[in-house]
Amino acid sequence: MAQDRAGYLWLATTDGLARYDGVGVRVWRHVPGDPASLPGNYVAAVHVDAEDRVWVAIEGRGLSMLDATQEGFQHYRKATHAPIGSDDTWAIAAMAALSGSARSWRPASARRGGGGITRFVPDGDDPRSLPSDTVLSLTVDARQRLWVGTTQGLARWTGDGFERVAVPGAWPRRRSTR
Repeated sequence: MAQDRAGYLWLATTDGLARYDGVGVRVWRHVPGDPASLPGNYVAAVHVDAEDRVWVAIEGRGLSMLDATQEGFQHYRKATHAPIGSDDTWAIAAMAALSGSARSWRPASARRGGGGITRFVPDGDDPRSLPSDTVLSLTVDARQRLWVGTTQGLARWTGDGFERVAVPGAWPRRRSTR
């Protein structure tokens, strides 16, 4: 769920993107043959950024942004945006850059903003890379720091790399010797 400045509640559902206005619900769905519609109906995540833009992650179909008229979507997919390594997106977050503009972050470690897409991948030789290429959650804290939850641990974006954060009791768990 996400809420925009007008107070609309946006819901990611398995049957499209729903917007609740306090009285009724409007739903955006995939329409075969309409490139401005959602690319699929299974909405894995929804996010409203600092510029009040609605972003949705469609299972296996990349990331899409609802246009200002709320009539169609702009799509970001591996086939059209080469640095994107996968069309599987499970989390969306945004953080304010120093210039005041917004940057949207997506799993598969790709970032949209600043005029292009940069992909971040784990590198066993670089401790400042992501712990895993499977990103399950993203959040931005009150100090505008991006936190990335992966299948192999937690990391924080420092502005020039990722700082891996040790989490007590996290994976890999030790097997019980009972």
